[in-house]
Amino acid sequence: MVNVTLAPLAAIGVDVGTTNTKVVLAVLGDAGSDRAVHEERTLTVPTPSGGAALQAVVLNAIREIVADSPHPIAAIGVASMGETGSLTAPDGEPRGDLLRWADGDAATAGRLVAAAGAEALYDATGVPAPHKSPLAHWLRLVDEGDARLADACWLGADGLVLSSLTGEAVTDHTLAARTMAYRLPGAGSPLADGFDAELLGLAGLTPDRFPRVILPGATAGTLTSGAAAALGLPVGVPVIAAGHDHAVGAWAAGVREPGDAADSVGTAEALLRIVENVSREGARRHGMSIGRSIDGRHETLLSGNPTAGALVEWAFAELLPGVHRRDALEAARTLADGPIDAFLLPYLRGRQSPAPDPTQSLRLIHLDPAGTAPGAAGSARLADPAATLTAVLAGLALQLAWMDAAQTALAGPRRPELTVLGGPGAANGAWWRLKQRLLPGVLRRVAAAEPVATGAAMLAAHRVTGLTTSLPLRSADSVASAGDPALLDAFVEAATLQAKETA
Repeated sequence: MVNVTLAPLAAIGVDVGTTNTKVVLAVLGDAGSDRAVHEERTLTVPTPSGGAALQAVVLNAIREIVADSPHPIAAIGVASMGETGSLTAPDGEPRGDLLRWADGDAATAGRLVAAAGAEALYDATGVPAPHKSPLAHWLRLVDEGDARLADACWLGADGLVLSSLTGEAVTDHTLAARTMAYRLPGAGSPLADGFDAELLGLAGLTPDRFPRVILPGATAGTLTSGAAAALGLPVGVPVIAAGHDHAVGAWAAGVREPGDAADSVGTAEALLRIVENVSREGARRHGMSIGRSIDGRHETLLSGNPTAGALVEWAFAELLPGVHRRDALEAARTLADGPIDAFLLPYLRGRQSPAPDPTQSLRLIHLDPAGTAPGAAGSARLADPAATLTAVLAGLALQLAWMDAAQTALAGPRRPELTVLGGPGAANGAWWRLKQRLLPGVLRRVAAAEPVATGAAMLAAHRVTGLTTSLPLRSADSVASAGDPALLDAFVEAATLQAKETA
């Protein structure tokens, strides 16, 4: 037998995030092989506030990266955060600032819920947070008398980038599902290729205002002559709508079959599990989202802490001002192996899941020697900076353990291995160690600095060439754990105590 070595495959991946946008040049080894994916080069830039600025930033980053590529670019994939987008003119030109998921208005969203009913709206969409949706943004702008709405259309953050590359108004089905304007079919039923007229009607909209939905396996289009000239690439390079950031990263890490699960951390933290079929009513009560996997074969169950990564930044700014970051993290890593005698309930802006409660706030809980939680401390700051940081990270790890336990109660046991994507949750040694201790099973870290952007590149290569591979996982620091059920019980008791007292 003759072994034929094919040229390495290069692809560009884009991840438009809440805080930063990442562009990666990924080289996938020999085409047709299962060799590890290599991040040849990465650029990270702050995500700008405007839609046109986002397009310019991404095109500039792609142009800079491809100029140094040692291989021809086979495809470009674009992933993004959910819900965030921009109004556009009918020709696709962005109008004004991004309307971000974190800026939703609960009072306006209440009108959507009142019009359709909370249970019916969730049953139709699988999404429990209407205040994040573009429909809520649209209604708010109507109330403000925004003149742009007369002929405006909507493009999500991914769609803005895809439009600048292909001239097409499109989005991926996993991001369409985050809008509350896309009807999620039952498990096993075909996905729709467009937004739902009845759901859009709740905000007085029609489907022609929203993009076309790209289904699994399809491409979004190809580079236009203008985009190709701007990037220094050939006309016709395929462009892929990769999808929702957490789902893309999970797929790239090999989380593709029922029972697989991934923990993804950026500004927010998401626990995504592949499931066979799950009760929509049960998921709604837990504040979890139901969607479809990247390939459309299975349902997904998503639990979120929308301010996880943001809480770490808040802690350094508000609790530890002037403290040397690296020293505090190293000291906290040492404490992470010791007794946990305090944790911070990690709710900067309420709790999304489980037991959704928008009134929940930050509270430092001291444990007594028996391991129970007698009550909240008056201040979130402990005497020692490392102890304060450890309490913050312990609270985040326990919140993840609670989300994991709630998913298990709803969907059955996951596989013992939990895949942890890159970002602060994997790079922060103290946080990583606390997760290892407090979650049952074996946590395995992805060996990629930017798994979502790299995953978008991998998915683009997969759609164009059929190459299927997964991001490599680190094994040297993987250890089995039974978790800490008693500490988790104390955390859940403290986290739900305020709600019980109010009721």
